[in-house]
Amino acid sequence: MTGATVSRAIVLSHRSVAHELGTLGEWLTGMGFAVERLHREDAPAIPDGDLLVVLGSPGSAAAGFLTRETEVEVTQVREWVESGRPYLGICFGAQVLALATGGTVTRMDAIERGWMTVDAVDPVVPSGPWMVWHEDSFTAPGTALVRARSSLSEQVFSYRRAWGVQFHLELDSGSLERMAVALGAAPPDYSSLVELMAADEAGHRQRALEVFDAFWADVHD
Repeated sequence: MTGATVSRAIVLSHRSVAHELGTLGEWLTGMGFAVERLHREDAPAIPDGDLLVVLGSPGSAAAGFLTRETEVEVTQVREWVESGRPYLGICFGAQVLALATGGTVTRMDAIERGWMTVDAVDPVVPSGPWMVWHEDSFTAPGTALVRARSSLSEQVFSYRRAWGVQFHLELDSGSLERMAVALGAAPPDYSSLVELMAADEAGHRQRALEVFDAFWADVHD
């Protein structure tokens, strides 16, 4: 990893679900960022910064399911991206980016959940395996570059100086289990996934750091 010339990263998440930074926190620290945490529960205004990261949510950005709070978040992300500053959205954050930039988000027939490989259209995104856990899927705007997809949904896209990543590259096996519990999932739905992730912890960490580095190389001046 190379040193950063910027210093302030804003991270928007919930307070107690899908909020752990994991490999993202390791990468931000290694790049020299000072991290400011914001929580959706506080309905925050997003301050100035050098990087905005938006994490996952049990909420929905799909057509017909948007709340007023999500609409506000989409507007904030649109303004950030249009200002030309770097943005990274993970899971729900990727879906918000899709809406903010002219794409779409739809409710899937079933949750796409698994420790799975993706079709890496762009070689800078390793095919995985990655932890995929989402009920809504996005379609990137036509001017975006789709960098990876699964059989059911697009997984990574970039637009100007912003990336949206559907899979949970920030997780490790421990934070995956805690996220599943916070979401109210039944143990049979996640226990085998935790075991699979634990067996490849070091490999997943390395792949995640590679994606973070590829993102930064693409968006950083």
